Amino acid sequence: KAGEAGLAFFAEVNKAGNFVPVIGKSASLAQGSTPIIIAWDYNGLSWRDSLNGNPPVEVVVPASGVVAGVYVQAISAFAPHPNAAKLWMEYLYSDEGQLGWLKGYCHPIRFNDLVKNGKVPQEMLDKLPPAESYEKAVFPTLDEQAKGKEAITTKWDSVVGASVQ
Repeated sequence: KAGEAGLAFFAEVNKAGNFVPVIGKSASLAQGSTPIIIAWDYNGLSWRDSLNGNPPVEVVVPASGVVAGVYVQAISAFAPHPNAAKLWMEYLYSDEGQLGWLKGYCHPIRFNDLVKNGKVPQEMLDKLPPAESYEKAVFPTLDEQAKGKEAITTKWDSVVGASVQ
């Protein structure tokens, strides 16, 4: 369902002549060959910083269709020091650990809670899109991701009509 909607969107963009079939990165953004890039926010924010205003970069979180992804941590049942791993995990989910992720522009799982409780320093918030932009983020299930991947990988060429290099 979401994969099909994405294909229809990119087909429309391509038919209008506004699709550049390359994988956009900071270099193509700086050169102007991909003036608009759809990317994870943490990439866009770090590209903005690394380009240092040349060209000016604005990172925008859309009003709808905000997709979030997760990284998963685990502790091996066979770890030689499982309690050390447990302490590390405890740190990662503490306020300090969560702010460490945010400093690198990765929105931690507790982001909305940290903002609501005034735990995020203003200078960090000033570098980010508005916190409200992330409140409706959707975390697709593994099944939803698999269905989207199948739709995109099997139908991209025939529906969108552009081979991405």
